[in-house]
Amino acid sequence: MKTLTPIKAIREKCIDCCCGEKKEVRECILTKCPLWPYRMGKRPKDV
Repeated sequence: MKTLTPIKAIREKCIDCCCGEKKEVRECILTKCPLWPYRMGKRPKDV
């Protein structure tokens, strides 16, 4: 099992939530999800 940073773990969770479709993560419309700002695997600038 590989060790992930918290941001990368969030990215993996988002990919899992979108059934493995990375394109769907980018197009996610669930903006009320607390993970949404971090879904691209990077820390957002405004948070």
